[in-house]
Amino acid sequence: MSHQKILNWPFIHSVVSETSTRLARLDNEISNLREKLKQLEDGRAALFSYRTQNTAILSPLQRMPPEVLSEIFSWTLPSNSDTLSIGFDMAHAPWVLTRISSSWRAACLSTPSLWSRIVIDNAPSDPSRNYSRALIEAHIHRAQKLHVHFYGSSETDSDRQIQKFVLLSKHSSRWEELSLGLTSEILPLLNALRDRIPLLKRLWIKWYDRRATVQSLDCFRTAPSLVDLGVSHKRNFVPIIVPMQQLARYNLNASLQRHLAILRLAQNVVEAHIHVDFDDEIWVEKKEILCLPHLRRVFVSHPEALDYLEAPSLEGLGFWVLPEVNDANIVHLESFLGRSECSLQKLCLRASDAHTTAQILGKFPSLAELAVTVDESHSQEDFDLLMSTLSLPEVGPQLRSLFVASEEGSSIDAPRC
Repeated sequence: MSHQKILNWPFIHSVVSETSTRLARLDNEISNLREKLKQLEDGRAALFSYRTQNTAILSPLQRMPPEVLSEIFSWTLPSNSDTLSIGFDMAHAPWVLTRISSSWRAACLSTPSLWSRIVIDNAPSDPSRNYSRALIEAHIHRAQKLHVHFYGSSETDSDRQIQKFVLLSKHSSRWEELSLGLTSEILPLLNALRDRIPLLKRLWIKWYDRRATVQSLDCFRTAPSLVDLGVSHKRNFVPIIVPMQQLARYNLNASLQRHLAILRLAQNVVEAHIHVDFDDEIWVEKKEILCLPHLRRVFVSHPEALDYLEAPSLEGLGFWVLPEVNDANIVHLESFLGRSECSLQKLCLRASDAHTTAQILGKFPSLAELAVTVDESHSQEDFDLLMSTLSLPEVGPQLRSLFVASEEGSSIDAPRC
């Protein structure tokens, strides 16, 4: 008997048909269950979101007034020095604050002060060179008043630097601060700022480009709000013409004659940093005593400069102690303070040794605060002697505050400054 005759074809067909029917029924049930599961999952997700929203209402952060949240945000901003070292980074405030939640983003974007500072360093190794024009425009749009820190570089693409500075200059009417690393390529662009910086209060210029040659800068002559000026030259002094009579603070490296000429005009100055530079001889032939009635804080790189000044309102004084003329340092200081008839409260000594520091403390009992910085010329033994001397009860018993630190580059085991 053949194989085909043995098989019961009708029975097999009935089995297949019945199985297909059952599979179809199961597939239908599975489909219904999947649809039901999807409905349940969607419902759960909606309910979970609803609960999260209502729970968030109970959060202290959600109930925090926007102005308090904005104040907290302001404390997350990196310092100027940190910003320079970090460069542009979306992972730092204020940019990162816009990516946490919708409420944080709203608070951040509605607080213009968080966006005031713009730092662009064009040095070859600095990541802020990737700060695109679009991001700069967004940054400017979110700010109200601007604190611009722009540092040019002769080692990177000047066209991109020019484009960015021109973009910033279009909003110069909103500048409150300008810290500028000047290059020969940026120099011609400053002419466009004349009469367009009504809010500028603080101006700091670093001029280290050897190719930049100009007789003077007068684009800041008509800055009506300028009160704070700082200029750092590397090779030679270039006059920057500003309304000197407005200045409350200035920091400059120049010849003594130039400093005295500035101070004759800046009679309202409250703080002055007098770095004597570009001068073979510090002395000015005719000793004219300049009285600065409002001066409260002054730093001089050479104590001899004090021979030309009188400051009856002085509270704080700093100078660089020259070890080879320690006695002369004290003579200049005594003469100046006696002439000024002021009650000096704070003294800052740079590179002072133990003996000179003790001498000065003994001669000026009105001193309540002392700050001493040591540099690479001091050995660890010098520093230890200074600290042990300042620890003696008879040395400076009147002091209420003492600050001691070492400068960068020093091998002394002390706080850096």
